[in-house]
Amino acid sequence: MNAQQLEIDRAIREVQRGPTVIRYTCLICKKYLNEWDVKDGKAVCWKCRELSFPTSRVEKVPESKQPRLVPMKNGLYAIAVD
Repeated sequence: MNAQQLEIDRAIREVQRGPTVIRYTCLICKKYLNEWDVKDGKAVCWKCRELSFPTSRVEKVPESKQPRLVPMKNGLYAIAVD
């Protein structure tokens, strides 16, 4: 091995020996995620989640009106909903 390979190997060993700290970051804003988001398996912080994926709101459908039978001139009936 030449001197350059030895220098590269030495640098790699120094990096591998040091303490390893892995911080998870938000995919959108790149801020650090808290432990709760990481344990939940989410890669987006709660602020970006609220902005990018808002919770859907179900609107109340007005009550359906009652159908009624309407006699026609030819003796048949039609159903009308008011």
